[in-house]
Amino acid sequence: MSPSVATGLLNLRMLWIQDCESMEEVITKEEQEGAGIMTLFPLLEQLHLIRLPKLGHFFLTNHALEFPYLRNVEIDDCPEMKTFVQQGISVSIPILKYDDEVKFVDDLNKCIQQEFNNKEQEASDDYEASDDDEAEPSHARS
Repeated sequence: MSPSVATGLLNLRMLWIQDCESMEEVITKEEQEGAGIMTLFPLLEQLHLIRLPKLGHFFLTNHALEFPYLRNVEIDDCPEMKTFVQQGISVSIPILKYDDEVKFVDDLNKCIQQEFNNKEQEASDDYEASDDDEAEPSHARS
């Protein structure tokens, strides 16, 4: 959806997006770039993003984002999500539920970046461990 649609949904309190195989972003890139604060979904209290395998981000913008009533964010099984918004922009919310773990966070964007980096590191460690298993010498007889 476009940013203008998101700002126009004045009474939306819960946004639940689930099982969308091809969704790469929730809000499309804004039509015009600029500075300032943008309020999306002015009354949004809960955001749930679940099983979105290609979702890379919620919204890429240069604006600081404000979600004045957002209290609960659940992000589960979104393996490609590297950032919530464009890097360098912070999004402050009090409670985040991420992969079934409840956290209190200052910056949603930073938290998602850290989680993505942790998963990348775990995958790399798992790959290296499987290489070590294959590299063990075999006990062949002559």
